[in-house]
Amino acid sequence: MISNSRAWTRQSSCLAMAIASLAAIEPGLAQSASAPPAPAKPAATPISPEAAEEIVVSGIRQSLANALNVKRESAQVLDAISAEDIGKFPDKNVGEALQRVTGVQITRQGGEGSGVAIRGADPSLNRVEVNGQTQLSTGAGVSNRQVEFRDIPAEFVSRLEVVKSATADMTEGGLGGTVRIITRRPFDNNGKPFLAGSAQTVYSDLGKRWDPKFALIGSKTFFDDKLGILLSGTYERRSLWYDQARTTGWRQVERNSPATAPNCLAGRNQGACVDTDNNGFGDFAPDIPRYVINRELTTRYAFNGIVEYRPTDTLKLFVEGTYTRGKQKLNSQFLQLGTVQNAPNGGIDLANSTLGDDQTFDKITFVDRTTTRNGAGQVINPGALSATYRNILGTIDRQNINSQIGGDWNVTDRFTVSARGSYAKAKAVNNEINATAAAQGLSSIVVDYTGSEHAPNITLPIDPTTTQGLTQLIVLRRPRYNNQIEKAGKLDFEYKPESWLTSIKFGVQKRDVDVTSRLYDGTKTYNGYVAGTPGMGNITLANYASGVSVAQVQSTGTNAAILQQIQSIVQPNFDLGDHDFFNTGSLGFNGYSRFLNLGMDVANAAGIPDPFGNLNPTDTWGVYEKNIAGYVSTAFAFEPAGIKVSGVIGARVINTKTESRGSVVTGTGAAARVTPFSSKGEYTEFLPSLNLKAELIPNKLLARATATEVIARPNPSDLAPRFTLDTVGFTGSRGNPNLQPYRAKQYDIGLEWYISKVNFLSATFFRKDISSFVDRTTQQEVIGGVNYTISLPINGTSKVQINGVEVGSQIAFDFLPSLLKNTGMTANYTYSKDKGYNQKDYFTNSALTFPGLSRHSVNVSGYYEDDKFSVRLSYNWRSKYLIAALDRGNNPAVGAAFGQWDGSASYNINDHFSIFLEGVNLFHAQRTENANSIYRQNIVETYGRRIYGGIRAKL
Repeated sequence: MISNSRAWTRQSSCLAMAIASLAAIEPGLAQSASAPPAPAKPAATPISPEAAEEIVVSGIRQSLANALNVKRESAQVLDAISAEDIGKFPDKNVGEALQRVTGVQITRQGGEGSGVAIRGADPSLNRVEVNGQTQLSTGAGVSNRQVEFRDIPAEFVSRLEVVKSATADMTEGGLGGTVRIITRRPFDNNGKPFLAGSAQTVYSDLGKRWDPKFALIGSKTFFDDKLGILLSGTYERRSLWYDQARTTGWRQVERNSPATAPNCLAGRNQGACVDTDNNGFGDFAPDIPRYVINRELTTRYAFNGIVEYRPTDTLKLFVEGTYTRGKQKLNSQFLQLGTVQNAPNGGIDLANSTLGDDQTFDKITFVDRTTTRNGAGQVINPGALSATYRNILGTIDRQNINSQIGGDWNVTDRFTVSARGSYAKAKAVNNEINATAAAQGLSSIVVDYTGSEHAPNITLPIDPTTTQGLTQLIVLRRPRYNNQIEKAGKLDFEYKPESWLTSIKFGVQKRDVDVTSRLYDGTKTYNGYVAGTPGMGNITLANYASGVSVAQVQSTGTNAAILQQIQSIVQPNFDLGDHDFFNTGSLGFNGYSRFLNLGMDVANAAGIPDPFGNLNPTDTWGVYEKNIAGYVSTAFAFEPAGIKVSGVIGARVINTKTESRGSVVTGTGAAARVTPFSSKGEYTEFLPSLNLKAELIPNKLLARATATEVIARPNPSDLAPRFTLDTVGFTGSRGNPNLQPYRAKQYDIGLEWYISKVNFLSATFFRKDISSFVDRTTQQEVIGGVNYTISLPINGTSKVQINGVEVGSQIAFDFLPSLLKNTGMTANYTYSKDKGYNQKDYFTNSALTFPGLSRHSVNVSGYYEDDKFSVRLSYNWRSKYLIAALDRGNNPAVGAAFGQWDGSASYNINDHFSIFLEGVNLFHAQRTENANSIYRQNIVETYGRRIYGGIRAKL
């Protein structure tokens, strides 16, 4: 693994090389733009930009030139990647391709790019479009608006655009920006038939498995190029294996049991906490240390079809659709520890524990303090110290459908009418099945964090490769069904007058979005011991007849009988998994390499309960949004003092009505009652926008300035009722249908220097003022004549400002001699700093950064390409960022700095066939998260290296 400091040094060297290269080219800019091309010069001598313009570019350079032209011609602050870029980068989905864009940072799932943050805005606060239509979320857990990029194949894409400044004609919803996915079209090949495809295999170092991937795309025009049809499809099978050494949380521990008021945590009374060095501040102990082997056997299908009809030069009609599906078969294998005991010092053996840096135990021993026995020494109730073997099984099935029909009619040379109608549906089914076996009442547990990665090195008094000591078995099935549907229509008009006003656009749009979530629960539990019933165990089944889960006893038996039944289920059906834990990467120690893998055989032997009679009303809900928008936008161009100035000014007005549906549950246990609940909300937003561009040197040096207002709507799960009441403690929680959107005012000012078709340098300062955050609060509400303390999401009062600078460069080293003239590089760097975010570290009171915002991020790629051979090496790095201000144990959750090297190489056999070899995460980089201290690691993750090899064909 390469350290961050070494990686940063390499980034600095690459950027210095780019600046030096630009300096070598700069003298040519002194010539007039209308001057004839300069005479030819020796290869080692810098050439003028005019001569560089005459160089014929192809392959990687052609794609860079195409993307650069899109950026230059755009009225907005925009970055683009062309199809050739996506093909040559070692990027296997749209999310991974977007990580190369300035100001974009991605989140990874199992080593694959899944979510995209733009200028620090959370992935759920950005808008994603496929050919102008909304791409909906397929989140399988809590319903949000984050798009799952892993299921969108790069092979479909003609161009990716990240739009960072809005215009009035754009659909609202992108707080950080809008990602435009533009697919290939039937007429892209100038009327010529087109057919291309690829076949490849993928090898994963961690899982040591080979997987296939196939892609095919073709288009043809008919009837004298009036009708065009494009069809494309991809299939892939992916073994996503990734291992994690986790500590679920870090907590301070009560010194006394029972706790004395004010207690350690709830009262923030450090004097009541375990404090081994007596410095007046409580020590941090690990909560649920665990090892996780994640296996997600993923199958993905994607299809895209477009029909375009151009009966005349003035009329274009089209119908198109895209279908993506990602189905994951899960087998996530856990070894996790239960260490929380209601005992003095939390059951910690202080004499055999040591305190390390940052008030954190670096070696901790827990001893059993809570097992109860009878006079004969028999266990009545096993204590809280436990080792649990848990497998998350079942499937996650994500499906996304985008379809639209529309047309453009040039009524006259100056007046155009455009219409679109669209339907989108996203469906995510999480058919979760769990098999969990626990060895309760362990005599002791030791966890050592002194290794180089500060990961948990676990020592147990039992052998985790056997069924020794099992006292409980749980098998459950909890399927969740999330559905999102959007029906939309829009009508746009554009008039191009003969004046300094180059365009007047206006239009209307209607979008209806319906989001529903249903959760079912079937849970069967084999209890070897039952508290309060000495000598007996039982088997229970969850029952929701009253609206809340009640453990209904199915049968009883002696401790010995139930324990023997647990053994008879697990013993013949478990295995030890398919690979050694963390066989790529390093934890800094050699611990348990194998442990019980329960799998579907265990779940089936235990009897998976039918969940569909148990609808969980507290987590079953629907949210309906009705959006109506109208806009006016004007483009203009004039030349004051000989400088061409152009821009777009406009405003958009949106009215949004929401309706939330769900249930209120009152009472507990068998006395609970379910009452239907619904509520409505409404807001209207006025969003002005101004985008300016000035050509200080025609087609060479551009200046941009923007001022826009944008919004992003709250997550559906926050708008949902999700209403529960505790009639004993008189507390409860609910959603808030009256939530207002996130709002932001944003500004850009920048310079872009287009040295040639391929070479450029840019610098942009941006500022974003964000308000109307969704925070959580508690308030008193009277329900049924009773006063309750209710927790709910609200629009907070925080006013956050993000200031930043983006610097980008793109250089083809045409001026270098020999083979070096075929090399080039791209590099970008983003600096962001926030202020005004009012959340602080609970323990230190130090300021926290805006969630998801990395202060620094860097992308660097170098390439070589000639007629036959091309190679590319890329590096992506981001600094640490806040995941959540308040995580388990009241600590923040922080993502540590992370960098990854990727590479690709290809060889053109002839004009039709090429072979390629690509590598992702070449040096086995490990991803980590912590509780705002490197000594309190939450996650150390390895997913190893992936190698792709195959053949591409183009006919």
